[in-house]
Amino acid sequence: MKLLNYTYMKLIEIDEIETAEELSKDWCSKNRNWFAWQKHAGHDFSLDAAINCLARTRLRLAERQDKVGQRGLAEVERLLSEYLLHKHKVAEIAAGVAA
Repeated sequence: MKLLNYTYMKLIEIDEIETAEELSKDWCSKNRNWFAWQKHAGHDFSLDAAINCLARTRLRLAERQDKVGQRGLAEVERLLSEYLLHKHKVAEIAAGVAA
C-alpha cells in the first residue's frame, strides 16, 4: 500500500479529514483532485506534497488533546519523515514550512 493511501485512511480514522479533497487541499496544498489523480496513476506523495503534509501533521499533533488522535498523528509524522528520508533524501524539515 502506498503511504499516500495509508495516510488518507489514517487521517479519516482519527477524524482529521472526511474527504480526499481535504487531504489534497488542506494537508498537501494541492488542487482538490490531486489525491484522486495520484491514486489513479499509482503514484505516492510528491516531495512538496509530503513536506506540506508533514508540516500540517506536526501542527495538528501539537493541537490534538486526545490520545488516539495524538498516536495516529505521531504515526503519520514518523512515516512521512521516513518516506522523505528514504525516497527523497530529505533528513529534516524545519518548523514553519508550509501553511
